[in-house]
Amino acid sequence: MSHVHVLQRSEAKDLRGSGFGDSRERSVLKVWEIKICNALFLIFQAVCSAYDIRIRAVPRWLLLCGSALAALTRLIGIGSGTWIYVWGALAGSAFLIVSKCTDEALGFADSWMIFVLGVYMGIWKLAAALSIAFFAAGIWSLGKVVLQNGGYKDTFPFLPFLTAGYLGVIGW
Repeated sequence: MSHVHVLQRSEAKDLRGSGFGDSRERSVLKVWEIKICNALFLIFQAVCSAYDIRIRAVPRWLLLCGSALAALTRLIGIGSGTWIYVWGALAGSAFLIVSKCTDEALGFADSWMIFVLGVYMGIWKLAAALSIAFFAAGIWSLGKVVLQNGGYKDTFPFLPFLTAGYLGVIGW
């Protein structure tokens, strides 16, 4: 009696030839690439948040560096599915347009950061990060109104909430 061994999907992938070690080595390397990029992006967001908290403005050169980091990660292929990132960029572009049309009711740096997040994370992770950020900002605003520390026209920096949303998504 002979037994036929059916290859699992992971075993079939291991049988494919590659010029760079076996697939397990590649997957470990890919995980580290993603972790390094996430750490760099978190540092970038933390620096932008510090600027937003202290002076309520973020230098353009810093936003350009973040844009370059996001574009570079897409070019070297970290992550998959090009259209997810294109839709993320389009969603970020919508925030940029809203920012310009409303005389920066939502700050231009905030909108630019949303655009960069869309390019870096894609539409679905951007949606999750924005949900967390808007929820946290709403709780913060409600707390300020209830404690009578601010009125309905009071403003506050939004980038720290975007950073919290980003942390929530990558930590999930």
